[in-house]
Amino acid sequence: MSQNIDPQDLFQKAEKKFKMTNLVKRNKKYEDVSLMYFKAANLFKMSKKWEEAATSFIRAHECELILECRYQASTYLIKAAECYRKVSSDKVATTLTMAIDILIECGHFSIAAKCFKDIAEIYEKDDILEKAILYYEKASDLFQSENENSQANQCKLKIALYSAELGKYDKAILIYESIATESLGNNLSKWSAKEYFLKAGILHLCAGDVVSARKGYERYQELDLTFKSQTESIFLNNLISCYEVCDVMKFTKIVCNYDRSSKLDSWEVSMLLKIKKQLKENEESIMI
Repeated sequence: MSQNIDPQDLFQKAEKKFKMTNLVKRNKKYEDVSLMYFKAANLFKMSKKWEEAATSFIRAHECELILECRYQASTYLIKAAECYRKVSSDKVATTLTMAIDILIECGHFSIAAKCFKDIAEIYEKDDILEKAILYYEKASDLFQSENENSQANQCKLKIALYSAELGKYDKAILIYESIATESLGNNLSKWSAKEYFLKAGILHLCAGDVVSARKGYERYQELDLTFKSQTESIFLNNLISCYEVCDVMKFTKIVCNYDRSSKLDSWEVSMLLKIKKQLKENEESIMI
Protein backbone atom coordinates (compact mmCIF):
# COMPACT_ATOMS: atom_id res chain seq x y z
CA MET A 1 0.00 0.00 0.00
CA SER A 2 2.84 2.40 0.87
CA GLN A 3 4.18 2.00 -2.67
CA ASN A 4 1.08 3.83 -3.94
CA ILE A 5 1.83 6.87 -1.77
CA ASP A 6 3.70 9.70 -3.47
CA PRO A 7 6.60 10.59 -1.11
CA GLN A 8 6.77 14.13 -2.46
CA ASP A 9 3.09 14.62 -1.70
CA LEU A 10 3.58 13.22 1.81
CA PHE A 11 6.59 15.49 2.35
CA GLN A 12 4.64 18.58 1.26
CA LYS A 13 1.78 17.67 3.59
CA ALA A 14 4.30 17.36 6.43
CA GLU A 15 5.78 20.74 5.53
CA LYS A 16 2.35 22.36 5.57
CA LYS A 17 1.44 20.76 8.88
CA PHE A 18 4.80 21.74 10.39
CA LYS A 19 4.24 25.42 9.51
CA MET A 20 0.69 25.37 10.86
CA THR A 21 1.64 23.75 14.16
CA ASN A 22 1.25 26.01 17.17
CA LEU A 23 1.55 25.65 20.93
CA VAL A 24 -1.88 23.98 21.25
CA LYS A 25 -1.31 20.22 21.63
CA ARG A 26 2.20 20.96 20.40
CA ASN A 27 3.83 17.63 21.26
CA LYS A 28 1.23 15.46 19.57
CA LYS A 29 1.29 17.54 16.40
CA TYR A 30 5.08 17.45 16.12
CA GLU A 31 5.07 13.70 16.74
CA ASP A 32 2.65 13.30 13.81
CA VAL A 33 4.73 15.55 11.55
CA SER A 34 7.96 13.77 12.48
CA LEU A 35 6.36 10.45 11.56
CA MET A 36 5.21 11.87 8.22
CA TYR A 37 8.73 13.06 7.40
CA PHE A 38 10.10 9.66 8.45
CA LYS A 39 7.67 7.81 6.19
CA ALA A 40 8.41 10.17 3.31
CA ALA A 41 12.14 9.62 3.79
CA ASN A 42 11.79 5.86 3.57
CA LEU A 43 9.62 6.11 0.46
CA PHE A 44 12.21 8.37 -1.15
CA LYS A 45 14.87 5.78 -0.26
CA MET A 46 12.84 3.05 -1.97
CA SER A 47 12.84 5.21 -5.09
CA LYS A 48 16.58 5.89 -4.69
CA LYS A 49 15.92 9.62 -4.39
CA TRP A 50 18.75 10.09 -1.92
CA GLU A 51 18.79 13.90 -1.63
CA GLU A 52 15.05 14.00 -0.97
CA ALA A 53 15.31 11.16 1.56
CA ALA A 54 18.13 12.93 3.41
CA THR A 55 16.16 16.19 3.49
CA SER A 56 13.14 14.37 4.93
CA PHE A 57 15.23 12.75 7.66
CA ILE A 58 16.73 16.13 8.55
CA ARG A 59 13.26 17.64 8.82
CA ALA A 60 12.23 14.74 11.09
CA HIS A 61 15.28 15.50 13.23
CA GLU A 62 14.11 19.10 13.57
CA CYS A 63 10.76 17.89 14.90
CA GLU A 64 12.47 15.62 17.40
CA LEU A 65 14.59 18.51 18.66
CA ILE A 66 11.43 20.51 19.30
CA LEU A 67 10.03 17.49 21.15
CA GLU A 68 13.32 17.37 23.11
CA CYS A 69 13.94 13.81 21.92
CA ARG A 70 17.58 14.55 21.23
CA TYR A 71 18.83 10.98 20.80
CA GLN A 72 16.09 10.26 18.24
CA ALA A 73 17.03 13.49 16.49
CA SER A 74 20.63 12.27 16.20
CA THR A 75 19.52 8.92 14.73
CA TYR A 76 17.61 10.75 11.98
CA LEU A 77 20.74 12.76 11.18
CA ILE A 78 22.75 9.55 10.91
CA LYS A 79 20.10 8.15 8.55
CA ALA A 80 20.30 11.34 6.50
CA ALA A 81 24.08 10.95 6.29
CA GLU A 82 23.64 7.39 5.01
CA CYS A 83 21.52 8.77 2.18
CA TYR A 84 24.00 11.54 1.42
CA ARG A 85 26.72 8.89 0.99
CA LYS A 86 25.14 8.18 -2.38
CA VAL A 87 25.49 11.75 -3.61
CA SER A 88 27.75 14.06 -1.58
CA SER A 89 30.75 13.40 0.68
CA ASP A 90 30.69 16.97 2.01
CA LYS A 91 27.07 16.70 3.11
CA VAL A 92 27.79 13.40 4.87
CA ALA A 93 30.51 15.04 6.95
CA THR A 94 28.35 18.08 7.76
CA THR A 95 25.34 15.98 8.76
CA LEU A 96 27.37 13.57 10.90
CA THR A 97 29.02 16.53 12.64
CA MET A 98 25.54 17.76 13.61
CA ALA A 99 24.72 14.30 14.96
CA ILE A 100 27.99 14.14 16.91
CA ASP A 101 27.23 17.41 18.74
CA ILE A 102 23.92 15.97 19.95
CA LEU A 103 25.37 12.54 20.80
CA ILE A 104 28.19 14.01 22.90
CA GLU A 105 25.73 16.28 24.70
CA CYS A 106 23.62 13.19 25.49
CA GLY A 107 26.65 11.15 26.61
CA HIS A 108 26.54 8.63 23.74
CA PHE A 109 30.30 8.74 23.20
CA SER A 110 30.71 5.37 21.46
CA ILE A 111 28.18 6.27 18.76
CA ALA A 112 29.77 9.71 18.40
CA ALA A 113 33.17 8.04 17.99
CA LYS A 114 31.75 5.81 15.25
CA CYS A 115 30.47 8.94 13.47
CA PHE A 116 33.92 10.56 13.72
CA LYS A 117 35.39 7.37 12.23
CA ASP A 118 32.83 7.48 9.41
CA ILE A 119 33.86 11.06 8.59
CA ALA A 120 37.53 10.03 8.64
CA GLU A 121 36.79 7.22 6.18
CA ILE A 122 35.10 9.68 3.83
CA TYR A 123 38.19 11.91 3.75
CA GLU A 124 40.36 8.80 3.47
CA LYS A 125 38.44 7.70 0.41
CA ASP A 126 38.78 11.17 -1.11
CA ASP A 127 42.54 11.11 -0.32
CA ILE A 128 42.30 14.16 1.95
CA LEU A 129 44.74 12.69 4.45
CA GLU A 130 45.17 15.64 6.83
CA LYS A 131 41.43 15.68 7.54
CA ALA A 132 41.28 11.89 7.71
CA ILE A 133 43.97 11.97 10.41
CA LEU A 134 42.13 14.71 12.31
CA TYR A 135 38.88 12.75 12.49
CA TYR A 136 40.60 9.44 13.26
CA GLU A 137 42.21 11.24 16.20
CA LYS A 138 38.83 12.48 17.42
CA ALA A 139 37.38 8.97 17.05
CA SER A 140 40.32 7.38 18.86
CA ASP A 141 40.05 9.78 21.80
CA LEU A 142 36.34 9.04 22.27
CA PHE A 143 36.76 5.27 21.87
CA GLN A 144 39.53 5.37 24.45
CA SER A 145 37.35 7.35 26.87
CA GLU A 146 34.86 4.48 26.68
CA ASN A 147 37.61 1.85 27.15
CA GLU A 148 37.06 0.56 23.62
CA ASN A 149 40.79 0.11 23.15
CA SER A 150 40.56 -2.17 20.13
CA GLN A 151 38.52 0.42 18.22
CA ALA A 152 40.84 3.19 19.41
CA ASN A 153 43.90 1.29 18.18
CA GLN A 154 42.33 0.69 14.78
CA CYS A 155 42.02 4.46 14.43
CA LYS A 156 45.56 5.03 15.71
CA LEU A 157 46.95 2.63 13.11
CA LYS A 158 45.23 4.65 10.39
CA ILE A 159 46.76 7.82 11.87
CA ALA A 160 50.20 6.21 11.79
CA LEU A 161 49.72 4.97 8.23
CA TYR A 162 48.77 8.36 6.82
CA SER A 163 51.14 10.36 9.03
CA ALA A 164 53.99 8.34 7.53
CA GLU A 165 52.70 8.99 4.01
CA LEU A 166 52.75 12.71 4.79
CA GLY A 167 56.33 12.45 6.07
CA LYS A 168 55.41 12.80 9.76
CA TYR A 169 57.60 9.87 10.71
CA ASP A 170 58.11 10.67 14.41
CA LYS A 171 54.36 10.72 15.01
CA ALA A 172 53.86 7.41 13.20
CA ILE A 173 56.81 5.76 14.99
CA LEU A 174 55.41 6.66 18.41
CA ILE A 175 52.06 5.11 17.52
CA TYR A 176 53.53 1.87 16.13
CA GLU A 177 55.88 1.44 19.08
CA SER A 178 53.14 2.23 21.59
CA ILE A 179 50.66 -0.23 20.08
CA ALA A 180 53.35 -2.91 19.75
CA THR A 181 54.29 -2.54 23.42
CA GLU A 182 50.62 -2.59 24.45
CA SER A 183 50.03 -5.71 22.33
CA LEU A 184 52.70 -7.64 24.21
CA GLY A 185 50.52 -7.54 27.33
CA ASN A 186 47.61 -9.24 25.58
CA ASN A 187 47.74 -12.93 24.65
CA LEU A 188 45.33 -12.36 21.77
CA SER A 189 47.29 -9.55 20.14
CA LYS A 190 50.93 -10.10 21.13
CA TRP A 191 51.58 -11.87 17.81
CA SER A 192 51.08 -8.53 16.02
CA ALA A 193 53.83 -6.69 17.95
CA LYS A 194 56.54 -7.87 15.53
CA GLU A 195 54.66 -6.30 12.61
CA TYR A 196 54.39 -2.92 14.35
CA PHE A 197 58.03 -3.01 15.48
CA LEU A 198 59.03 -3.66 11.87
CA LYS A 199 56.98 -0.71 10.61
CA ALA A 200 58.45 1.56 13.29
CA GLY A 201 61.98 0.45 12.37
CA ILE A 202 61.35 1.09 8.69
CA LEU A 203 60.14 4.59 9.52
CA HIS A 204 63.28 5.34 11.54
CA LEU A 205 65.18 4.68 8.32
CA CYS A 206 62.70 6.74 6.27
CA ALA A 207 63.52 9.62 8.62
CA GLY A 208 67.18 9.07 7.74
CA ASP A 209 68.09 8.25 11.34
CA VAL A 210 69.99 4.98 11.29
CA VAL A 211 71.22 5.50 14.88
CA SER A 212 67.63 5.66 16.16
CA ALA A 213 66.75 2.68 13.99
CA ARG A 214 69.51 0.60 15.60
CA LYS A 215 68.61 1.75 19.10
CA GLY A 216 64.95 1.03 18.40
CA TYR A 217 65.77 -2.45 17.13
CA GLU A 218 67.74 -3.22 20.30
CA ARG A 219 64.90 -1.88 22.45
CA TYR A 220 62.33 -4.05 20.64
CA GLN A 221 64.40 -7.12 21.51
CA GLU A 222 64.38 -6.10 25.17
CA LEU A 223 60.62 -5.55 25.16
CA ASP A 224 59.87 -8.81 23.33
CA LEU A 225 62.29 -11.63 24.08
CA THR A 226 60.91 -13.60 21.11
CA PHE A 227 61.43 -10.78 18.62
CA LYS A 228 65.09 -11.57 17.81
CA SER A 229 64.20 -14.92 16.25
CA GLN A 230 61.28 -13.61 14.22
CA THR A 231 61.50 -13.16 10.44
CA GLU A 232 60.50 -9.50 10.81
CA SER A 233 63.37 -8.92 13.23
CA ILE A 234 65.97 -10.51 10.97
CA PHE A 235 64.66 -8.49 8.03
CA LEU A 236 64.77 -5.22 10.00
CA ASN A 237 68.28 -5.93 11.24
CA ASN A 238 69.45 -6.58 7.68
CA LEU A 239 67.85 -3.35 6.45
CA ILE A 240 69.59 -1.35 9.16
CA SER A 241 72.92 -3.04 8.42
CA CYS A 242 72.61 -2.15 4.72
CA TYR A 243 71.78 1.44 5.59
CA GLU A 244 74.79 1.66 7.94
CA VAL A 245 77.20 0.73 5.12
CA CYS A 246 75.11 2.35 2.35
CA ASP A 247 74.80 -0.85 0.30
CA VAL A 248 71.98 -0.30 -2.21
CA MET A 249 72.41 -3.59 -4.07
CA LYS A 250 72.31 -5.70 -0.92
CA PHE A 251 69.35 -3.67 0.38
CA THR A 252 67.42 -4.39 -2.84
CA LYS A 253 68.26 -8.10 -2.68
CA ILE A 254 67.15 -8.38 0.96
CA VAL A 255 63.84 -6.65 0.22
CA CYS A 256 63.15 -8.88 -2.81
CA ASN A 257 63.93 -12.06 -0.86
CA TYR A 258 61.72 -11.02 2.03
CA ASP A 259 58.89 -10.09 -0.32
CA ARG A 260 59.01 -13.53 -1.94
CA SER A 261 58.58 -15.31 1.39
CA SER A 262 56.47 -12.91 3.47
CA LYS A 263 54.86 -10.53 0.94
CA LEU A 264 55.23 -6.86 1.74
CA ASP A 265 52.10 -4.70 1.73
CA SER A 266 51.83 -1.64 -0.53
CA TRP A 267 52.58 0.78 2.32
CA GLU A 268 55.77 -1.09 3.26
CA VAL A 269 56.86 -1.15 -0.39
CA SER A 270 56.31 2.60 -0.64
CA MET A 271 58.35 3.31 2.50
CA LEU A 272 61.16 0.94 1.45
CA LEU A 273 61.40 2.67 -1.92
CA LYS A 274 61.91 5.96 -0.08
CA ILE A 275 64.73 4.38 1.91
CA LYS A 276 66.29 2.98 -1.26
CA LYS A 277 66.19 6.44 -2.82
CA GLN A 278 68.01 7.84 0.22
CA LEU A 279 70.64 5.12 -0.01
CA LYS A 280 71.26 5.90 -3.68
CA GLU A 281 71.67 9.59 -2.86
CA ASN A 282 74.02 8.77 0.03
CA GLU A 283 76.00 6.41 -2.20
CA GLU A 284 76.37 9.08 -4.88
CA SER A 285 77.52 11.68 -2.37
CA ILE A 286 80.15 9.26 -1.05
CA MET A 287 81.44 8.62 -4.59
CA ILE A 288 81.75 12.35 -5.18
